[in-house]
Amino acid sequence: MRPPELKEIQEKILNILYQSDVRLTAQEYLKKIKTQYSLPFSEAKKILQGLVDAEELSYHYLYGSTYVEKSFLKPVRISPHFILKPPWSTASPAGNHIEIIIEPGISFGSGQHPTTRLCLNAIDFCFFENQRTSLQPGDIGADIGTGSGVLAMAMCLAGLSSCTAYEIDPVSIREARRNIELNRLSGKIHLLEDTMKTGENSFSMACANLRYPTLVSLSETLSSSLKENGVAVLSGFREWEKDLVLNSYAEKGFALIWQRDDKNWSCFVLVKK
Repeated sequence: MRPPELKEIQEKILNILYQSDVRLTAQEYLKKIKTQYSLPFSEAKKILQGLVDAEELSYHYLYGSTYVEKSFLKPVRISPHFILKPPWSTASPAGNHIEIIIEPGISFGSGQHPTTRLCLNAIDFCFFENQRTSLQPGDIGADIGTGSGVLAMAMCLAGLSSCTAYEIDPVSIREARRNIELNRLSGKIHLLEDTMKTGENSFSMACANLRYPTLVSLSETLSSSLKENGVAVLSGFREWEKDLVLNSYAEKGFALIWQRDDKNWSCFVLVKK
């Protein structure tokens, strides 16, 4: 196989993984490669190993199975302005961007999960593309179910003066604290081992990357916690759940200003009126 042909088939093989709605084991991935491109098993395995050696893909061992994932050994551009990079990387891609240093862990993989990408693109839109949000220096945000802390960090690095990050899982709290320290944001992000309570119009922006029932139950809390014209970034729900989520927030006076789908997952940017 000549180099141009190899590069072309590598790109196609990467797309098999990126477009899959489910995590693939190494054996499942090899079977798809072999079937879709009529390759001998030995050749499919050689190409896959080449992608691993090139740090495009990596093997991840979980619950007795070996999965193939997008590698996070070097910086990954997630949106026009946000790049995620592991702590050990010294590479810095060219262009105007915001780097978020993040340690791979249980609550964070390679940054390639659709809802992570969607939320970071939504935050990017709010700060750098949209004129309908009124985010100003000094505004504060909230990240509900912060996980790795990536969304709280993105909001602060993009312009918010501070953010309260809510999380109840002890492992995620430990990982988020480490990531916040790596980005030197301990003075800006207040990590709380708690759920978000009903507030008094104190936040200008809130992110919630959670499943549909939880998002619906949060609509009243977010309505009371966001200031007038406050922004809510919501993801974690499926395309067929969009109307259910949107209707629950429309009843509280929220208007949709941005929406995107990725691998059957969806994301909204809503403004409180």
